[in-house]
Amino acid sequence: MLGIDTGDRDGRAVVSQGNPDTAHDVAVQVPGTDNDLTNIDEQITRAGVLQKAANDNDAENTAVVSWLGYDAPEVDGSMFDTERAEPRAEDLCSFTHGLRESHQGERAHMTVLGHSYGSTMVGLAASGGGGLDADDIVAVGSPGMTVDHAKDMHINPDHVWVGGAEDDPVSTDFSGLTLGEDPMEKEFGGKVIEVDTEGHGGYWDEGSRSLRNQGRIIAGQDPSEGDYHS
Repeated sequence: MLGIDTGDRDGRAVVSQGNPDTAHDVAVQVPGTDNDLTNIDEQITRAGVLQKAANDNDAENTAVVSWLGYDAPEVDGSMFDTERAEPRAEDLCSFTHGLRESHQGERAHMTVLGHSYGSTMVGLAASGGGGLDADDIVAVGSPGMTVDHAKDMHINPDHVWVGGAEDDPVSTDFSGLTLGEDPMEKEFGGKVIEVDTEGHGGYWDEGSRSLRNQGRIIAGQDPSEGDYHS
């Protein structure tokens, strides 16, 4: 447990699987809509699944942090603007830069991942000031990252990875409407990873290519040849 606050609306919590101060590969997973302290156990489980996926791809030592450091929107109109992300975007930047400062030994490979509205939070934070100081950014099931182009997030666009299931209504129907350009589009400038899972919550299904690709990115590797396209 890296941090908890039960007094801020639905509550906030930052929990890590593994020690980010000593890990060779560090990932920060930002959850999206309809997440709060009542279902934080689901996010902790998701962090563990991502940690295992990275380790299965020859990562030496991985820590995955579930960063619910903001008041995520409910399934209502709050999903369609940046009001929920704006107050805590700087906190996410401070957190990732703090991980850099507290890390012991050789600089870690850091990946910041956002799911659903979590990718909106990641994009907003990454586009401000000094960015997130991440080596890779991943967005799955994204309604938009508040920017027009991957390069607007202070990172090489070749290290911005996006994925969306064919039947995920968030990325297929809502992305590009109110929260920035659709990151799945070629004009956005990122790289689209292969997704073989279904729905908005399947990206971490055991044995899936969707999960494997995320694990490879966390481990500092490109997804396997043919598993992504520009």
